[in-house]
Amino acid sequence: MSELFSDPAPDDARERRSPRWVRWSGFLAGALVLIVLTAVVTLGVTRPNTPTPDPGDSGSETAEPHNDVPLAFGAQDTVVATTTVPAGPSRSHLLQFDVAVGATPTATPRAAMVGLRVECHDESGRVEMQAKGNQTTNMFVSKGGSMSGQALSPETDQELRCDLLASAPYIEVEEDGHSSLPLTAELRVEPTDGAHHLALHRLDDATLVREGRTVNVLSRQIDEPRDLERMSTTLRLTSCTVVGGSRDRGPNRCTASMTGEESSTVRVKVIGRWLDDEGEIRSASTYWDEVLAIDYDTHHVPWTLRQDAMGDMVPEDASSMVLVVQVESIAGTPFVVHADGSDSVITTVPRGS
Repeated sequence: MSELFSDPAPDDARERRSPRWVRWSGFLAGALVLIVLTAVVTLGVTRPNTPTPDPGDSGSETAEPHNDVPLAFGAQDTVVATTTVPAGPSRSHLLQFDVAVGATPTATPRAAMVGLRVECHDESGRVEMQAKGNQTTNMFVSKGGSMSGQALSPETDQELRCDLLASAPYIEVEEDGHSSLPLTAELRVEPTDGAHHLALHRLDDATLVREGRTVNVLSRQIDEPRDLERMSTTLRLTSCTVVGGSRDRGPNRCTASMTGEESSTVRVKVIGRWLDDEGEIRSASTYWDEVLAIDYDTHHVPWTLRQDAMGDMVPEDASSMVLVVQVESIAGTPFVVHADGSDSVITTVPRGS
């Protein structure tokens, strides 16, 4: 079964020439950092940006109202949103978050780095998350920005208190008097009658993608494809327009010789490969196909995709399937896909016979 998760075969190359839908994304210009591009979409398209309260329908059994909080310059792990997972049958819990940083007028251009992660505790203390929702991006203080993502708890039957933690480590108070970023945050538990599964095949470390190369970043086999309900994916991408920031645990993957001002043109696809009773690939469908440009001033792009109604595309003769999240360098400067913070959570709900 290893070929199901390996880098694409020629059949995938042919599939790339006839995309179902492609959207180009541009970015604003700046010095070294730019407001984050957050491309968050679904098959029944929704795009989280600024969280908005909806007292009548939170979309979750346990979601608490969104919070408006100041994130102090230099802050580390400030709690900006909280939700509670009630005790119940042992299962993993999908937590999704949306954050907006408001614009603050400044006399001169100033940039800030904002980091996010999710942490949960039971009555014994902090629990080890399957996915922490690590996100980091840069933005101009005068423009603000937005971030979205997801985390996955361990399997548990205990009540959990989960916090969304935010940091702004590399900005200091200056003569303009500004000392914090205005932040609006929402953290919610996504209820399901089924189960949440983390992608099993993931990158081990930050991976360099040069022009013409395609890499399978995330994948998982689903033995009952008609049970497939939705999928939440985040990729952390860094352009080699500069060397810094292109590492996870090892060295920077970008080198000085490959840097330049040319944008990195990235294609992201979500593919379903349909298998027969023998485990052989019989056909493939494209769930999502998007092209984005990481320009010289952007450098970092956290990319988040939320898809619903995925079982509707399953062929009648499919015995099982493999979901694959794939990136390709189409043109320009190489880029890096980070293992830390790149993950997919797949939700299945038994539909019966």
